[in-house]
Amino acid sequence: MWTRGFISLCLIVFVIGLITGPVHLFFPIYTDSELGRDAFFAGLLRAIPIGLGGITALIGGTLSDRFGRKPTLLIGMSGAVVIGALFTTQIPLFILGILCYEGIASGFKTAGGQSYLISSVPSKHLGMATGLYFISSTVGSALGNAIAGETIHRINYEVLGKIAILLSGLLFLGAFLFLPRLRRNVETIGHRQRGVLKSTLNISKYINLCRRKNIQMLISLRVFPTYYWGTVNLLMPILVKQLGGEKAAGYYGAVSLLFAFACQLVTGKICDAIGHRIPALIANIFVTILAFGLVFFHSSLEGLEIFGILGAGAAWALSTTIPRFINEFTTPHEKGHGVGITHLAWSTGFLLGYVASGFLIRFSTYLPFCVAGFFLICSTGIAYKLYVIKSQFRKEHL
Repeated sequence: MWTRGFISLCLIVFVIGLITGPVHLFFPIYTDSELGRDAFFAGLLRAIPIGLGGITALIGGTLSDRFGRKPTLLIGMSGAVVIGALFTTQIPLFILGILCYEGIASGFKTAGGQSYLISSVPSKHLGMATGLYFISSTVGSALGNAIAGETIHRINYEVLGKIAILLSGLLFLGAFLFLPRLRRNVETIGHRQRGVLKSTLNISKYINLCRRKNIQMLISLRVFPTYYWGTVNLLMPILVKQLGGEKAAGYYGAVSLLFAFACQLVTGKICDAIGHRIPALIANIFVTILAFGLVFFHSSLEGLEIFGILGAGAAWALSTTIPRFINEFTTPHEKGHGVGITHLAWSTGFLLGYVASGFLIRFSTYLPFCVAGFFLICSTGIAYKLYVIKSQFRKEHL
């Protein structure tokens, strides 16, 4: 498992988390305090690039299977190079342009990164490897959030943005030079000869994937919980900042992700020991309960922090099971496609959570969390169905 490629991948996602995590956490606060706009405006600004990321994940998944994991990942990393520029401007159109490019690139980053992960480690170690992969991003984001909170409190947003641009540029150069390429199977190489256009727009492959019941359930398992994650990503920084200030928001983001790190590590080990269905079901149940906890304690800083931190851990524990589902439900030449379709599902849920919660909070603070809780009940039902069904997914033919 401890190959040069896997270690390099973890280092890359750690630094990407260090750079992009604080930008995403503080963006709703930035629009509120620097632009004088409400949460719904921040949600709309983020909605379009999130949707674009979901679409480009489909393209990225195909490119990853046809042309290699590393080139796809490098395309995606270019988004991290520009994301810091968000904090150097207050022009909404320019901000939207940056977000759109970062959103487009994020689809390639997810497709390239997760398919690189699945292809670089033996399947028997994939649970632990997945946990470490997500942990690398989580710990990077946690450190970045704490540093960003202090930087903004002591200096300003612009300095933070410029540091992010410099650091991400160095990371891209390092990955280009030192990240190993992975060998592809013969079928994948043969597909490359069919031409770039067909490789990029391989819609039939995704249609065939979506016809499978297992993939349909996996898509649902991504959409419904991610609606909750979009809701808390938009509202929690704003609510914590209103009750405790920017430093409190930064440290909330850091602690929640550090707790998520522990949950990811434990979940990865459990998945390798007993499989991924039981952990997915338990994580769904916990995050559902914690979402309704936010309904009752949304006006308390301590309540927000406790239920938000625990909810982040449960949500990330659930995410740790997803690559194992992808690996189980797809054949070797479909891994990138599997990542692409599930990231589109993730983006759809995140987009809906961002926009809907930004709109619903205009009427009531607890209403967005009620709706998120309802969707989590639905995802818990899907996880339970996956748990009880004894399937022969790997024997299915297109």
